[in-house]
Amino acid sequence: MSTERVRSAPRFRITYQTALLTLMVVLVLVFGLIEPVFFQPDVLFDVTSIVGEIGIMALAMTFIITTGGIDLSVGYILQFAAIVFGVTFTATGSLPLAILLAVLCGAACGLVNGAIIAGTRIPPLVTTLATMNLFRGLSFIIAGTESYAGFPEGFKKLSTTLVFGVVPIQFFYFLALFLIFHLFFVRGSLGRILRGIGYNEPALIFSGLRTKRTLLLIYTLSGVMCGLAALVYLGRLSSAKTSMGNDLNLQVITAVVLGGTSIMGGVGSVAGTFIGVLIIGILRKGFTLLNLSGNIFNFTLGLTLIVALVVFAALEERKKVSGARMRAQVRSAPVGPPDRAAPRGEAGRAPGEISKVQ
Repeated sequence: MSTERVRSAPRFRITYQTALLTLMVVLVLVFGLIEPVFFQPDVLFDVTSIVGEIGIMALAMTFIITTGGIDLSVGYILQFAAIVFGVTFTATGSLPLAILLAVLCGAACGLVNGAIIAGTRIPPLVTTLATMNLFRGLSFIIAGTESYAGFPEGFKKLSTTLVFGVVPIQFFYFLALFLIFHLFFVRGSLGRILRGIGYNEPALIFSGLRTKRTLLLIYTLSGVMCGLAALVYLGRLSSAKTSMGNDLNLQVITAVVLGGTSIMGGVGSVAGTFIGVLIIGILRKGFTLLNLSGNIFNFTLGLTLIVALVVFAALEERKKVSGARMRAQVRSAPVGPPDRAAPRGEAGRAPGEISKVQ
């Protein structure tokens, strides 16, 4: 047999995102077999219309959770921005002004979160838990139990237009923002900084990076996304009221964590979030077709979040063990070529060898 180098065949590795895609396909097949109408294109694409606002907020939430933070107030920022939109439009009749104030309201709420977290180092969980109630309280102070409707038909088309007669326009909003966020996260330096903050923020501070500015930026960005999501949500529901957005926090966080972003920080995936959002949408649509209550959906979301956390933690632990074994093998491996026998001099001694004193 010749001594030619034999190349080993490439091994197929099942990644976490591959498993997510498989899960998404399985869910579609299961719901379609139980309720065949699920396979109809208009029903299947309707999944993207009911998760448009969730996906927009989840992209920014991916940045936040990658740093080891969290934002529990996103649903109530959306609610507050929607109320501001409704009040402004009802009072002035100006649609551009209402849109502008809604987005600015979201940005201001995010700025408050970012300023407190970056400036005082109060944990994000505690900070956003407090501001969640703050923003919800402001919504009730302004609107109470009143709802605001009667928006122009042109505004409603923002969320009711079907591209090619079947694909909801919300999907294209989500897709365009996903490409932008993914580009910044993977190609730009922002993604490395976010992962660095989540993994070891003191090291970044020691190297001269201003992490406070980055934290302020991403929480403000999250607020802006909540403002935009409020506009999409209002276009679909055509009514602003204080009950909207109450259950969106869990869905947004579940989509991000399910997509493979570590709740402990240091690891994030915008692409995984994209798939996680679609899975949430498939579950919502499937449960609706099966006439299952919202309580069952919330239970399933909670269970999904727990399973995702456990599975991801197990995979991370496996990576650590595998990395430790590899490092141990590298340390134990000989460095350089094996030692050759030193030439012997007179009396069997190597050159420079000192003879023993008798």
